[in-house]
Amino acid sequence: MFSGVLFGWIMDPFVALVILTLWEPLEILVISPILAKYGIVFGHEALRNSLSDIVFNIIGLIIGIYLLREFAPPPFYLFG
Repeated sequence: MFSGVLFGWIMDPFVALVILTLWEPLEILVISPILAKYGIVFGHEALRNSLSDIVFNIIGLIIGIYLLREFAPPPFYLFG
């Protein structure tokens, strides 16, 4: 959820949503098999866990956009 808050604070909301949502399949389907070839265990999650990660990232994104920006302007703004 922290990454969602941070991305929502410093990024365009749509870009942040795309990045946070696409990370989950990228982690499981691309990065994990590549690292497994070298004996590194990474990204082995159940579908339920990945979906909950996306939901919590969206909640964090909403907090970053609507709450954190109200109290503290971002030090910089990406993709906006």
